[in-house]
Amino acid sequence: MACGISCVDNALNRTFYKLGIFIGRHPGYFLIVPVLLALLCMTGYQQIRYEIDPEYLFSPIRGEGKSERAIVENYFKVNYTHRFNVGRITRPGRFGRVIIVAKDEDKNLLRTEVWEELRLLDGIIQNATVHYDGDTFTYREVCARWENECFTNDILNLDQIIGEVEAGELNLTFPVMFNPVTWDAHVFPVFFGGTQVSEDNLIISVPSLQLVYFVTADSKRQDARGAAWEEAFLDAVGYAEDNGVFQHISVARFASRTLDHELEKNTRTVVPYFSSTFILMAVFSVVTCMMGDVVRSKPWLGLMGNVSAVMATMAAFGLAMYLDIEFIGINLAAPFLMIGIGIDDTFVMLAAWRRTSVKLSVPERMGHMMSEAAVSITITSLTDMISFWIGIASPFPSVRIFCTYSGFAVCFTYLWHVTFFAGCMAVSGYCEFKNLHAIFGYKVLPESVAIKGNQWFLYSD
Repeated sequence: MACGISCVDNALNRTFYKLGIFIGRHPGYFLIVPVLLALLCMTGYQQIRYEIDPEYLFSPIRGEGKSERAIVENYFKVNYTHRFNVGRITRPGRFGRVIIVAKDEDKNLLRTEVWEELRLLDGIIQNATVHYDGDTFTYREVCARWENECFTNDILNLDQIIGEVEAGELNLTFPVMFNPVTWDAHVFPVFFGGTQVSEDNLIISVPSLQLVYFVTADSKRQDARGAAWEEAFLDAVGYAEDNGVFQHISVARFASRTLDHELEKNTRTVVPYFSSTFILMAVFSVVTCMMGDVVRSKPWLGLMGNVSAVMATMAAFGLAMYLDIEFIGINLAAPFLMIGIGIDDTFVMLAAWRRTSVKLSVPERMGHMMSEAAVSITITSLTDMISFWIGIASPFPSVRIFCTYSGFAVCFTYLWHVTFFAGCMAVSGYCEFKNLHAIFGYKVLPESVAIKGNQWFLYSD
């Protein structure tokens, strides 16, 4: 076993030594080619397939619930366009939902002025204009139907008798009551929330009420039109609520895409941190790579270590998109991980460089540096990749997608560091060999001469 490990270690040392020698002699290829490859891979962003469906992302691929739902849907299919029945719904579909509470001091909604505003709210929702793919339509054109009638919230028909109810001349019986005017069978638990009921099952107070609007979703096009209607629904209700259209009621809105939007909104909150994080890590890397010797100091290598990690991550993401792998918001956490891995590799390679003899030529120093450092970063990168590859076996698509993108990113970060960043180190090595200033790049006096001439600060000529 020990012999096997030693053989692998020796083989890696010899391989990376030769690679270091080659990079030291031809650094230009390792600076230009990785940049061109990164730009080529980044064209994959035009193929991005963004996935935000929470059910798909956060439920097991072969979960029992999905199998049982398939059985239910086989026998009790939902027909949105002809005979829609709420009891057959097994998927969210496309819908808009509003929850109403009183805005004034009287928390009971069984009032005439409240029902007038409920009718106004219903009109706003049903008349909201939607523009999609060259078509203009309202709720009535896309509503779920029973025969030729749209699904309706029959509870609104209580406006026919709400005056009598408010005056105490008519009582509402819980849980079901027939409307004496329209003969609708009002099932109050469906619409009323937190209802206060007397011992005789008479409704005393209703603090909240909900209305639901279902739209057709039998085909992909209908589903897309329904999604467009949901956007218009959320905007219309939000505008009415925010601009004081209602004096007696307060309205909360919800749609099938609300959770999707919240997840997407939460994802976007991460984006502003990219620039600040990169700047912070770049400053940290530059400062920690500096030393008292203005020739042997390597501040620009600290910065290029960050650039290498970012470039590799972007290239990895682009390639994954070319492979038609869905992109999710959680993937935006990967760049933070990759910058950390990249900085760690940068410090390992820089420490190995400083342990080499300054009397050796740049290619020789590169060979010894790569022989020592590349083996350790190979092992750590390999363990990181294996960890993410194991995550690809997860039954949850969100975990699989994140681990796929992160696995690609770790692999690319490793490759870019042993090529692009190594090329940067070779260039820096030649600057050191020519006794150039580490920051400004002009030639300075040797350290011993500068000390004797009392020109220690910048080794100036």
